[in-house]
Amino acid sequence: MKHHTKKKMNRLELLTLLAVCLVTAAASAAMSCGPSKWGFDSIDAMTTPADGPMGCGAKPTTLDSLASARAGCAFVAGARASDTLGITPDVTRNIPIRHVIVVMKENRSFDHLFGKLHDQGQPATEGTPPSYVNLDAAGNAVAPFHANTTCIQTDPTHQSTSMLEGVNGGKMDGFVKSAAAGTGTDGHFVMSQYESSDIPLYYWLAKTYALSDRHFAPMQSGTYGVRNFMMFGWNAGVVDTGISYPDPDTNSIFRSLMNKGFTWGAYSDSEPFSGALGWTNQEPGVHTYQELLDSLDRGDLPNVAFVDADENVNDDHPTADLQAGEVWLKKLYDHAVTSPQWPRLAILWSFDEGGGFADHVAPPKGCLPTGRKAWPYPDFGPRVPLVAISPWAKMGSVSHVPHDHTAITRFIETIFDLPALTVRDANSDALFDLFDFSCGRDLTPPSGAPAPGTGGCVK
Repeated sequence: MKHHTKKKMNRLELLTLLAVCLVTAAASAAMSCGPSKWGFDSIDAMTTPADGPMGCGAKPTTLDSLASARAGCAFVAGARASDTLGITPDVTRNIPIRHVIVVMKENRSFDHLFGKLHDQGQPATEGTPPSYVNLDAAGNAVAPFHANTTCIQTDPTHQSTSMLEGVNGGKMDGFVKSAAAGTGTDGHFVMSQYESSDIPLYYWLAKTYALSDRHFAPMQSGTYGVRNFMMFGWNAGVVDTGISYPDPDTNSIFRSLMNKGFTWGAYSDSEPFSGALGWTNQEPGVHTYQELLDSLDRGDLPNVAFVDADENVNDDHPTADLQAGEVWLKKLYDHAVTSPQWPRLAILWSFDEGGGFADHVAPPKGCLPTGRKAWPYPDFGPRVPLVAISPWAKMGSVSHVPHDHTAITRFIETIFDLPALTVRDANSDALFDLFDFSCGRDLTPPSGAPAPGTGGCVK
């Protein structure tokens, strides 16, 4: 991808630009108001390397001995996939994926969205057990129930204290009480679940492509910290949303890509990365959602695109309408499957954290990044959906391998032969259980994608 090249400005030009940036809210997303403190000013002038011949081969497999070592947190920052996954450079070169789109929606747990998927199209996934309940403050057992609206108007509390209360040491029985205490309601709404009739596109994608039903938020907290794990391999010292931002000098997946000559872009009409970095649309590398769709149409995507929907409009964060979120994702999907880059593309669609909505599966433990002031608990957060959308996805499959968001990081690191950022991503799986890179596959997109649901806010 060739972006607009930024020339070096003299003092008068810089002062003029700064003045323009202060007085106009309609500044171009490709223009930066002065040098970025993050040091990414050159990203918009970089050219995406040519994809080269498309390889293929057997699905990469991880060695059992290395899986045990990863489970024991044996690997350190800087480790390559060949060190930690048993994937040789020859195998990596034959992986056809050269472009990755990371779609990170907001604040929905797996059970909340897909608790009925087992009975409605994908029996290989684990449904919510009939015995699963939470007690409310009065001691009443609250079982999962069908949500009566796709526009839930109450946002559950979901920062670290509330998340720890909901998980309750792995009992997964504190979500209702936590929501009640934080919202002034009875908290029952966090046990609500959706069905395929409510969110037909989401259900279709989950049962048609490759789904993980053991994908977890990387920590028990809110947006900022969990998203930082994906970008930095740890929470970058941020525990709760809105308290602080990472140090711009922190090693990141962005810097790793640029150091190897690979390109990235952040695409949003609202706050990139849902505000976790404090970026606006003036930051180098940030572009509009329409620019992403245009790049798909032209076939000039960067190597990695990080995409966020509009906050509280179609990003699925309460009070957003989930069906509006489907409309947003359907547009991206339609442009992706007709893009000349579809044969080289993987879309990883997930949710940053469960948002305080109930889930019945106790999170496992991950590896603690060492030598840093980090989140002191190794436990993952509650489950969230993750779907791999790609012609190379294992169609109609369900993975039960535990992952967290640093598996997305490790996927990118493996595809582009980048070093691990921290102990967490070094010991992470790379999501290859969701893919099959065997030669001779039919790369035609599956037919039958339904229209987004309608009428969900007026049931």
